[in-house]
Amino acid sequence: MSKLNIKRQLGLLYISNFMFNISIVGAAWVLLLVSDGYSLVQIGFAETVFHIVSLIAEIPSGMVADVFGRKKSLILSCVMSMLSAAVRGFLPGFPCVLISIGFAALSYNFISGSDSALAYDSLLEEGQEKRYDRYISTQTAVYRISNGIATLFAGVAVIMGNRNAQILSLGISAVNMVFLLFLRENKVILKKSGDSLSQRFKDVYKGAFSFLKGNKKVAGLIFRNALVGGIDVLLLFFLQAKLPMTGIPDWSLGPLLFIMSMGGIFGALAARKVKKTTLGKLFAFCISLALIGLVSEFTGIWYLMTLGGFLTAFADDLIQIRSDIALNQMVPAEQRATLISVNSFCFSVLMIVMSPLAGYVFSL
Repeated sequence: MSKLNIKRQLGLLYISNFMFNISIVGAAWVLLLVSDGYSLVQIGFAETVFHIVSLIAEIPSGMVADVFGRKKSLILSCVMSMLSAAVRGFLPGFPCVLISIGFAALSYNFISGSDSALAYDSLLEEGQEKRYDRYISTQTAVYRISNGIATLFAGVAVIMGNRNAQILSLGISAVNMVFLLFLRENKVILKKSGDSLSQRFKDVYKGAFSFLKGNKKVAGLIFRNALVGGIDVLLLFFLQAKLPMTGIPDWSLGPLLFIMSMGGIFGALAARKVKKTTLGKLFAFCISLALIGLVSEFTGIWYLMTLGGFLTAFADDLIQIRSDIALNQMVPAEQRATLISVNSFCFSVLMIVMSPLAGYVFSL
């Protein structure tokens, strides 16, 4: 086997992350549903379906990544994204919206844990795992920039029409898949290729849950990260619908959502400066900022709402990066994707409760 080119490996992951989040339908799905006449309650229900699917598939998808390979899991993510776009673009009606949402959830399931596990173990193979904190903060900034660009052009999705926007999304996922084909699989996966399929699944299952059972610190870290992230996601989603109600010009919605998303970049940069701060103190700071952002939504004043979204995105990415680094340092390589998927599993549990409640509250 040829020597791993770590620069190329991480570069491909940066490109894939950018491609995954640049699609305007992902950033503006709430706006597209509103423009199609769906209510905020229906949108809240759709978000709940997203997280029900995520809840069911999150840990199994992590196990798939640890058994069959992180690279294959990322490719499956692209396939699910393409199916989501095809259903939403060509099949009408709210039931089809929910099916599309389900495929979108699976797309996130297969990328969740797989990308960071592939990156961390690639660095570990080269004895460069200390570089992971810089990698994940840069990767988070790439996510915010690509998602921010997509959000900036959210209105373009409405102008294009749902079908054309979905076709564009499908094409972007296809291109992304091509880049993923050039990734190198982790040695920790390749060395298990001679084991039977049942044995590989058994090893991953037993190893992952034995680890979780004896590590309450990990469970607490996962819950706190998910709570801040849930507030951020819901606030930014529903501000797409609430900001226009403040009387702002139609053209300004994209730029304001972009400004909010940029808060995450500052959070990613700040994460590099707070390495010595305990996660407990960091959580207290971040949850306070997230709650301030939540309260700002009820002011009905566009600039306060924008500032609140910015602060919440800042808090989300700050705690997420530090939690991600801590998790990767704790978990065993053989079950890395599975255990990191538990983080997303907890997030989905919280969102199933929070999404319909938020849909009701934000519709008042």
